Amino acid sequence: MIKHIRILPGGLAVLAAVLFCLLTACRDHSRDGMSGADINVYNHGPDAIVSMQVNGYGGPRANPYGGGGGFCCVMVPDVWRPGLTAKITWTSDPNSWMKSSEMPDDYETHYQKHGPIIVPIERWEEDQACGFDVHIFPCDKVRIVRSCHMRDSPEYPVQPEPDGIKKAQNVLINHIKEEIVCPTPQTPR
Repeated sequence: MIKHIRILPGGLAVLAAVLFCLLTACRDHSRDGMSGADINVYNHGPDAIVSMQVNGYGGPRANPYGGGGGFCCVMVPDVWRPGLTAKITWTSDPNSWMKSSEMPDDYETHYQKHGPIIVPIERWEEDQACGFDVHIFPCDKVRIVRSCHMRDSPEYPVQPEPDGIKKAQNVLINHIKEEIVCPTPQTPR
C-alpha cells in the first residue's frame, strides 16, 4: 500500500522559499556586471581604528599609521562609472598610545565615532579590478581606491608617509601621544 504524504500550505510555502534561495544563490552574477571584492583598511593617523564599516558591512581594525584587517565580500560593479560612492563609518581610539597598565577601567568610553561620510570611489581601470582599500586620514578625510598594485609599489594610488613607521613606533612602542590639529569649519556670517 502506498502512503500519500500531505504537504500543508504553509509547508509548501517554506519549501518554495528554500528552493528560490538556492536557485538565486547559484545564479551567474557576471551577467549583471557585478562581482565580489575584498575591503582592506589603512590608517594614516595616530588614533587606532577599532572598527570600520562600508555601507554597513565590515569590522576590520587598524593600528596607528598601519594597515589593518580586511573583510570579504562586497558586491561591486565590474566597471567604474562616475558617481560611485560608499558610506563610511568608523570608531577610533584616541588613547592607543597609552601603556596597557595605565588604561582606566572605562577605557572604551573614550572611543570616538566618525561618520557617516559619503566618499567617492576613485576611478579604476578594468585590469585593476582587485580589492578595495579604504584609507583613513586625520581630520575625517577618507579615500577609497581599487588597485592590484601592492601598497609599496610606485604605481599604487596612495603612497605611504615616509615617516609613517617612525610615527607608529612613537605611538605604539614609545607611548608618545601625537597631537593632530584639524581645521575648524568656518561658520557663515
